[in-house]
Amino acid sequence: MTGYFRAVALDVDGTIAQHDVLFPGILDALRRARASGLATLLVTGRTLGDLRATFPGLESEVSLVVAENGAVLSGPKGVRLLAAPVDPALGELLDDGRVEWSAGAVLLACSAADELAVLAAVRHLGLDYQLVTNRGALMVLPAGVTKATGLLAGLAALGLSRHNTVGVGDAENDHSLLDACEIGIAAAGAVESLLARADLVLDGPDGCGVVGLLDGALLAGGERCPPTRWQVELGTDGAGLDVVLPASQVNVLVAGGTGEGKSYLAGLLAEQLVTLGYSVVVLDAEGDHGGLGGLPGVRVIDAADGTPIRDAVDVLRWPGESVVVDMSSLAPDAQQARVERLAAEIESERAARGVPQWVVVEEAHRALGRRHATTLFDTSARGCVLVTWRPDELAEGTVDDVDIVVAFGSGLPEPGLVDVVARVASMDAPVVAAALADAGHRALLARRSTPGVLVALDPGPRRTAHLRHERKYEAGGVAPERRFYVRTEPDVPVGVTAGSLAELAAVLADCDPGVLRHHCPRGDFSRWIDDVFHDRMVVEEVSRVERTVRASSPSTEVESARSLLVAALARARAER
Repeated sequence: MTGYFRAVALDVDGTIAQHDVLFPGILDALRRARASGLATLLVTGRTLGDLRATFPGLESEVSLVVAENGAVLSGPKGVRLLAAPVDPALGELLDDGRVEWSAGAVLLACSAADELAVLAAVRHLGLDYQLVTNRGALMVLPAGVTKATGLLAGLAALGLSRHNTVGVGDAENDHSLLDACEIGIAAAGAVESLLARADLVLDGPDGCGVVGLLDGALLAGGERCPPTRWQVELGTDGAGLDVVLPASQVNVLVAGGTGEGKSYLAGLLAEQLVTLGYSVVVLDAEGDHGGLGGLPGVRVIDAADGTPIRDAVDVLRWPGESVVVDMSSLAPDAQQARVERLAAEIESERAARGVPQWVVVEEAHRALGRRHATTLFDTSARGCVLVTWRPDELAEGTVDDVDIVVAFGSGLPEPGLVDVVARVASMDAPVVAAALADAGHRALLARRSTPGVLVALDPGPRRTAHLRHERKYEAGGVAPERRFYVRTEPDVPVGVTAGSLAELAAVLADCDPGVLRHHCPRGDFSRWIDDVFHDRMVVEEVSRVERTVRASSPSTEVESARSLLVAALARARAER
C-alpha cells in the first residue's frame, strides 16, 4: 500500500446501498481496495443481524464492521459490544404507549415520528440515553456512543490511526463519523448539514462517486488533500491574524541561523501535532525537545543509554503515541549512524501502517544532504519537518518536496537561505533577501501554493518547555570524546575537562591564567562550542573575547578576558 491513507470507513444506507441493494460496482471496488492493502470498515446504524440478512456475504468483504451506530464491533476475532444494552424497561414502557420498536444487541430502534414519545419514556425512567435520527429512523443509544467512538475502537483493533482514515457518509448520524476522520466526505445526495461540513463531496449517481474514491488517486497515493479541519497554529501575522498550516500531507522546512528560533518553532509544531493525536518522531540532535515528554503519549529516549533502535520505533505501535530521540550526547558521526538506522525502521512503519505521520529532523542537512547517494526519508510522501541552519546543503529532491518554509534571517541572511525561500515562494532572490533583512525578530513564511507571498510571523506560545541545547548547561554534559580537554602553556594537559557551557564557565572562572593564554589565541573555546553545540551567537561572542588575548598578554588583559568569557557563558544560559 502506498500513499498517506490506510483505511476507509463507509456508511451503508445512502452511501454504498439504497433500498437494501448495493450500488453497482461497490462490491468489486471494496475487494480491489482491500487487496491493495487498504483497511475497509463499514460503519452503520443497522444491527448485525439485519446487515447480514439484507446483504449476505458483505461482512466478509471488509476488514471490520461497526454496527448499531458505534455500539457493536464485528471482525475476525468475533463480535464485541462497545456499550451496555439499552434497559429492557424502556421497551416495556414503549409497548404500553403502543410505539413499535425493535432491539439490537445494544440499541433500540423505532420511527423518528415517535421521537417525543420515546423522549418522554426515557425521561420517565431517568435513563442517560441519547436519541439519534437517521433520516426517517430513530435510534436510542447509551450516552456517548456514536459512529465516531465505534470507528476509533475499530481502528485501534486494526492498529491504525484516525489520521490515516477517510470517512464517507450521507445522513445526520454520519457527522461524528466524518469528524473523526482525517478527511470527511459526503456521498452524493447527502443531507444538507453534512454537505456543508464535509471536506469533500462526491458526485455521480448510484454510488459512482464511492467507486471512484475507492479506485482513485487519493487513496492510492497519487493525490494529496491537506485537511482544513486539522490544523496547527504557528502564531500571528503582522495584522495579528492567526497563521495556520495543514496538520498533514505537507513538508515544512524551518531554516535560519543558530539561536534565532528554529527549534522553538519546530517544537511548537510538534507539540500541537501530538495534541491533535498525530504520531510524531523527533530526531533531536541538540537536546532541545525533551520538554515534549511532558505531553501524554510522548516518550523521550536518550540515544546514549543503549535503548535498542527497535524499542524507539515500537512506541508507534499504539496510534497517537510519539517519541523524542535525544542524540545530543553523541558525536556527529554517531548521530548520523543512529539516524540512518532509525530512518530505515521509521520508513518501514510508515509503509505498513502510515505512522508516524510526522518526522521532525533536526540538523536536516546531515540526514538529507547533497553528499548522500540516497535519501534516508521519502520526502515525497510528506510529513517531514526539516530543521537546519544550512538549507543550501539539502539535496535537490528534498528542497523540491518542501511545501512550506519558515525562515529566520535577522541581520544579513545567508545566501543559501535566501535561495531556498525564493524557490519555494517563486520570487526573485533580491526581493526575498530584502524581506528577510527587514523581518527583524519575526520569521517569514512562504508556501509553494501561494507564489509571490511572504508572511511575517510572530511564533505563538508553547505549552511545553523549549530546552534549548539543554545538554550545554547540565552537569556532566556531553560524552567523553566530545568534552573540552583543558591545557596550559606551553600545551600541557592539566587533567581538567568540561562537557557543558556551565562546566566550561566554572573552569574558566578558576583556571590558571596560562590556560587562557594557551587556548584563546588559538580560538579553542569558540571552536569547541561551534563543533559541539552549534550556537552561533555564543561562538561569536566568545570568539571576540578570545581575539583580545595573546600568549604575551599581561595579567590585566587576561583577567578582563576571563570575566568577559564567564559572563558570556552565564548570559547564554540565562537566555536559553
